[in-house]
Amino acid sequence: MKRREIKQYEFVRKIGTGGSGVVFLANDTLLQRPVVLKLLKRGNLTIEQVRATQLREARLASAIDHPNVCAIYDVGEAPEENGNGEEAYIVMQYIPGKSLDKVIAEGPASLQLVLSAGIQTSDGLSAAHNLGIFHRDLKPANVMLTDGGLIKILDFGLARRLRPDQAEFDPSGPSSKRNLPAPGATYTARGGTIAYMAPEQFVTGQSSVQSDIFALGLILYELATGRHPFHRPDAAEFQSIRAIQFADPPSIREIAPDLPIELESVILRCLEKQPSARFGSAAEVRDALKTIMRAMQLDSVLLPGDNIRPSHQTRLPLDAPDEEKRTTGILSMLAERFRESGASSTNNQNSIVVLPFVNFGPADVAPLYGYALADAIATRLTRMSTLVVRPSSSFMNIPTQQLDPLSIGKKLLVNYVLAGNFLRSDKGFDLNWQLLDVPNQSVRAGGSINVASFDLVSVQSEICNEVFSTLQGFGDLAAHENNRAGTPPARSLNQALSEQYLQARAVLSSFMTRTGSSEDLNRACELFTDVVKQDEKYAPGWSGLGITHLQYARHGLGGQMHVLEARRAFDKALQLDPGSVEANLYRVYMLLSRGEKESARHGIENLLQTAGNDWNVRLVAGQTLRIDGMYDEALEQFNASLRMNPSNAAMIYNHRARVYQYQNQMELASDEIEKGLTLEPRQPLLRISLGYQQMRTGDLPKAIETLENVIRDESSLRIVFPTIALCYVQLGEREKAATFIVDETLSAAEADSEMAYRLATYFALEGDESEALHWLRRAIYLGNENYPWFSINPAWRKLKGHGDFERILEDLKKSYRRNQKNWKRLLAQVRN
Repeated sequence: MKRREIKQYEFVRKIGTGGSGVVFLANDTLLQRPVVLKLLKRGNLTIEQVRATQLREARLASAIDHPNVCAIYDVGEAPEENGNGEEAYIVMQYIPGKSLDKVIAEGPASLQLVLSAGIQTSDGLSAAHNLGIFHRDLKPANVMLTDGGLIKILDFGLARRLRPDQAEFDPSGPSSKRNLPAPGATYTARGGTIAYMAPEQFVTGQSSVQSDIFALGLILYELATGRHPFHRPDAAEFQSIRAIQFADPPSIREIAPDLPIELESVILRCLEKQPSARFGSAAEVRDALKTIMRAMQLDSVLLPGDNIRPSHQTRLPLDAPDEEKRTTGILSMLAERFRESGASSTNNQNSIVVLPFVNFGPADVAPLYGYALADAIATRLTRMSTLVVRPSSSFMNIPTQQLDPLSIGKKLLVNYVLAGNFLRSDKGFDLNWQLLDVPNQSVRAGGSINVASFDLVSVQSEICNEVFSTLQGFGDLAAHENNRAGTPPARSLNQALSEQYLQARAVLSSFMTRTGSSEDLNRACELFTDVVKQDEKYAPGWSGLGITHLQYARHGLGGQMHVLEARRAFDKALQLDPGSVEANLYRVYMLLSRGEKESARHGIENLLQTAGNDWNVRLVAGQTLRIDGMYDEALEQFNASLRMNPSNAAMIYNHRARVYQYQNQMELASDEIEKGLTLEPRQPLLRISLGYQQMRTGDLPKAIETLENVIRDESSLRIVFPTIALCYVQLGEREKAATFIVDETLSAAEADSEMAYRLATYFALEGDESEALHWLRRAIYLGNENYPWFSINPAWRKLKGHGDFERILEDLKKSYRRNQKNWKRLLAQVRN
């Protein structure tokens, strides 16, 4: 049976039925993006009446250009499926996520989520009210929380104005004996849902700013308490109406005692019976909620260090003002971190961070020893399957010397903090440690240890054993240690070499998570090379060196030579320590570079089973799934990685933006990029994604400006070159574009699958079919089998019908289907 279509919209499946129409997930075959298509119910109205009301209001609502309002793409009429006339439709943005009624059904939400959702919703309402548009049917089911934490208000302007003679109930008396449906069901009067109507609407039938504010207050009340203040499932309809008109809402803080009294005050003012007693505007509600958030310093959880707050010189705006974009990004991040109702940010998994041990002796004695000890303990703790261990990069932007450990734990969103101090004596080291319970703000365990040795590795091993055995004794942390066969005992390193290794790790981490500077990468390479020269049997040194060489290739800073060096280093690391998660993880890239894709996938499967609580394992799994075109599965892995290591949020947002760009969901991609730039304004890969986003949305001059700024800051970052060449060739400046396709660009593309595909796309637009097909084959050989995107990328239109191109796509389609089956099987085994 042929799938139904309206215009260029191909129906995929029915999503649901509401008071105003039937909703379908559809595919826009012209722009190749998922959309929501609503077929409007006519009732007793003629198509002309629908056109004069709903469609007019839908067109008006489409004027609301705001990140917290669902975009309306198209409106029109089409023949009914049964051929009996026409039906009106509206095409809207597809928003993956969860409606607030489903969030509420899970129980009271966290304070962070209540505030974030409230601020975003009121901001979207304010934008609409400024245009003279009222929602008229604001309720939890019409407010979506995206997977990225962004609030989107649905169905603006679609509900009809309510007049008293249209009401399906008698507001003056209990004439209706019908019972309300169960929670979650839709029960509406014409023009609004009864449970979310303001008292005055039952008299006047008219919507206003104040009626929307009343509905917003109800949503906030439900989010905070998990229940509606006026309606009960066993009550008759008129009883709910009477309660809305005359009853006082139950005390919020009796239901949710931890809720700040200031928030209760805001919600209750929204719910005042008299419209004049409520807030005068949605903007006032927004500002009141923002004041509470600032007073509680909730945004500091997401922006822990002053050095990552964007300044006037470093901001990189999109279309909206910088501060507005930054605020939206913070709110979106806040909602995402706390979207599970009342749950911890780690999704009920125990999480821990090990802080650098404080030196109680002379400052010039073992200056990096505190970091060495923390790194060693954290590495050992990763063997506990019940723990998610945050990496040392988590606290790089936090002033650890100025804050107490419990405050640091709160900022890092962890359950436990391991902190301690050491004093070097003439005979060895004296150490003290404490395990702190962050949610309960208490000391869980602790101890002292004296080690009669100056061998740093021996000292680390001894305290690790004591801490590890103590943690295993706790009921909620007890778990078998994941011993890996063949793992050798830790090697001894002298103090100077230990500090050199730690410095190399710090510089490499700085490159990978923040700067992207070739100077940092060169320095890390020098330090790791020196470490393995001094001790060629130190496996972590070889592993770090391999990662460093791999970064050269993956960031366009070098070519195949670095891939070969990385492979040699990882082989050496695995020879010395076959169970190294890090070396096995990055070995996946080596397998892809040799075209051994199945081995790479099985390697990821094994890592997910043996080290699934490692954030980096989840990240690499997500990247591999993304280039295999498995978008939903990739997002699932990226989200898991973010929960395990929020300090890597900026890069996770970049990876998620790439997925949304492939799906042509450019609004969601823009939100992810902005969140990343809020945290790391100078991060080069995020800025490249911003330039690519601007190119995709047609702002080529702005894209070129953004990308040239990246090159000006880091001229050796070759990964930007194919993208800026794409921009120039689309402007017709072919000679300028060709200046970016230099030997270094080609060499880097030989080793990186995504760069190879960008280069292929440039040649496709430039008209060089031979080069385009060569680099396309190279991208596929390197593991980039992203068939869903390759098959719809508009830049390849010129090659449609080309025999070789069509054969490549047909072969890729078969591989994609095979990969789908294999991935589903592998991921099912991991989940089980």
